[in-house]
Amino acid sequence: MNFLNKWKDKIAHYIDVRVQLAKLNVIERSSKVLSYLIFVFICLFISVSVLIFLGIVIGELFSGILDSRPLGYLVTTGIYILLVALMFALRKSIISAFSGAFIRILTSVDDEDDDEDEKDAAKAA
Repeated sequence: MNFLNKWKDKIAHYIDVRVQLAKLNVIERSSKVLSYLIFVFICLFISVSVLIFLGIVIGELFSGILDSRPLGYLVTTGIYILLVALMFALRKSIISAFSGAFIRILTSVDDEDDDEDEKDAAKAA
């Protein structure tokens, strides 16, 4: 009977360790995804700011060339409309690039895990 209790305790401990490991893996993956999303939002904010100021500069440039401020900003708006149309035309490749990045983040294997597995294998041999 003592033999069965000992194995029961070891199995319960093994299951507990595996559950804790699964929880840590979920936390690690979700933190990677959230940090990537925060990075993307920061980049989007900076990109929008740059586009706004770039639009003002291009509008003023075309205003000087065309001697008409409204016409200069109209040309700038046309350039932005062409960029939006281009993004709409390339939406499938853009979406697949972002989904590929998320899949890479979620399925990446850390080098530390590989090193620990190799050390465990060396000890067992």
